[in-house]
Amino acid sequence: MKITKDENGFENLKAMFLEANRAFLENHVSLLRCKISERCLCGALMYELNKQLEKKNLKKYYADIEFNRDEDNVKRISYKTDDGVYSKRIFTDIIVHSRGEVSLDNLIALEMKKSSASQEEIEDDKARLKHLTKLNTNTSFGSYEYILGIYYEINLDKEEIKIEFFYDGDRKGQLFMCKY
Repeated sequence: MKITKDENGFENLKAMFLEANRAFLENHVSLLRCKISERCLCGALMYELNKQLEKKNLKKYYADIEFNRDEDNVKRISYKTDDGVYSKRIFTDIIVHSRGEVSLDNLIALEMKKSSASQEEIEDDKARLKHLTKLNTNTSFGSYEYILGIYYEINLDKEEIKIEFFYDGDRKGQLFMCKY
């Protein structure tokens, strides 16, 4: 599979993710049905993403949970308010990256929420994905340029998952829904 920072790379990564999601729903639906914690669900999805990376011969890439480092530094994003510019540490639920081994390092950033989360938590995750996927940002602080951002919301009562995709700082395409 060819990975590029353009929309073709976005579509290739999206297709790979959807295959990992299909396997997650097929192989780990019991975790969803027993309403297990978000972190456990992330672990099962991470496992399926790593299998897809191997299958697509992307052996220098890894799916990791809450990987909060940018080399030796804690990952941070900056944001502006009326009072100035602030930075905030970030702990993305799942990322797919090369751990610094490949120049095209950051592929996927995924934020998972259960539908019972507050609207503020949901909006914070989506804002983080917009920031993490913004390409060609020439800032010296907090620019990560993930090719694909994924907001993944699980509704345990309706047994459905809502998925939104982000590319270059914006929501991209249609909302994707699936039942389990």
